Amino acid sequence: MDRREYLKARRSFQPEVGEIYENEGGGRFECMRSYSDHKARMRNVDSDWAFLAHGVGVYPDGRIDWDYSTGGEYISWGGI
Repeated sequence: MDRREYLKARRSFQPEVGEIYENEGGGRFECMRSYSDHKARMRNVDSDWAFLAHGVGVYPDGRIDWDYSTGGEYISWGGI
């Protein structure tokens, strides 16, 4: 499959809470909360940057991306 076919094969996707996904552009993201209409609260597992991802999609190889994000913030766990 060439790059154009790969990108055209993207489908709407609803992430599952607690699962970690590889982003199509790089990085790993944990789904913290899943909403309807292919939106999810995601957290970058390396930086703790969290945001609401809109228009989440999945590619044939299981990697994901999203159309845009809002409400980004750094979060801390356990008072760290």
